[in-house]
Amino acid sequence: MASRLFLRPRKSTSLSTGMVFVLLGLASLTLSRGRDGFDKGLFTGACVAFMVLGAYLLGSGTFRKPTDDESGHNDAWLPSRDER
Repeated sequence: MASRLFLRPRKSTSLSTGMVFVLLGLASLTLSRGRDGFDKGLFTGACVAFMVLGAYLLGSGTFRKPTDDESGHNDAWLPSRDER
């Protein structure tokens, strides 16, 4: 059976990376000004993608609950698991 890989960003990593993606979105928005055709569509699409990814990373870093390893205690102790 394959082990499950949980991709959960850390708070400090997602905050700094989220800001980088938001700034990349702003940079691609400014680069799309004054262009025409394919270039404008490319930079506008990159702006939307960077902004959405940056907003997701900022939100996951700001509003997530810490795991048991990060908080230092385990509230979900079950007596049935003592015998394992």
